[in-house]
Amino acid sequence: MDWSSLGGQLAQIGLPALGTLLGGPLGGTVGAVVGKGIAAALGVAPTPEAVSQAVAQDPAAAQTKLAEIEAETKRQDAYLADIANARQMQVALVQAHSWTGTTPAILTYLVVGAAIALTFCLFFVSQEIPERIFNLLNQSYGALWLAVGLGVQFWWGSSRTSQQKDQQAAQFSAAVTNAALTSINKR
Repeated sequence: MDWSSLGGQLAQIGLPALGTLLGGPLGGTVGAVVGKGIAAALGVAPTPEAVSQAVAQDPAAAQTKLAEIEAETKRQDAYLADIANARQMQVALVQAHSWTGTTPAILTYLVVGAAIALTFCLFFVSQEIPERIFNLLNQSYGALWLAVGLGVQFWWGSSRTSQQKDQQAAQFSAAVTNAALTSINKR
């Protein structure tokens, strides 16, 4: 027994998306990953036989537990669509030469400049600073360098790898959706 053979069984208990995912054209490719997640949700060994047996023994409980996975998949799709929409909006603003398209760059320059200026002042101004003002400068200093880190992450850091990950997830999600629609249309 392999993971793709579970597709029909899951579709029969009312989980067509998971059934199509395992039984569809991508079943052999993603079956092991998705199957292990299904096995974990059901609390059984990560084998197709154990999952099949758990579903056969108590279809209602399996349906309830696996419906949560299906709902989470739909929430993740909506989240990825929202991120893609935000990126498309940013690109469209820059291409339209809108002043709001350049706002993130301007803010990044201002934050970096303010952090450098405050660092310079704290290290090279030799006057005594009252304790109240020193505490305020200390908090501002930490907040500015945190904002610099966020700016670096936005422009050069995780946003690039996140964008690549989002594209891969969107392609995977589109393939799963297409497989599910194809399966439903065949009925």
